[in-house]
Amino acid sequence: MPAVRLSKSAERWFLTKVAELAEVNPAAAKHLVDRLEKQKALLSSFPRMTERGLLEGTRKVSMPPLVLTIRERNGTIEIAAIRDARQKDAFAPTELRDATHNEETEKNGEEDRDTDQLYDHSS
Repeated sequence: MPAVRLSKSAERWFLTKVAELAEVNPAAAKHLVDRLEKQKALLSSFPRMTERGLLEGTRKVSMPPLVLTIRERNGTIEIAAIRDARQKDAFAPTELRDATHNEETEKNGEEDRDTDQLYDHSS
């Protein structure tokens, strides 16, 4: 079974949301973290269990109130982006072009780029 990890931007977004929630309801924040851990275990066993994403090679995972965008990279399942389910998919043509360019540069051995441009994480 492949390992499942969060990208830097997905981890940063998730931790920010958990911290905000913990200020209001610590039990709900812990529950959200537990749900993500369970989802990661499911994704490890069944990485293709969800619908295809907007970009080739990605999948969209519903984990209300969140939506995860995952992809396989070097034998690992990466949660590339996390957003609130109320947010729309944020791809504009230039973002799609930039994401494709970043994939190409990563394949060529250049420094790993953050996936911030994949989704607009503003509420």
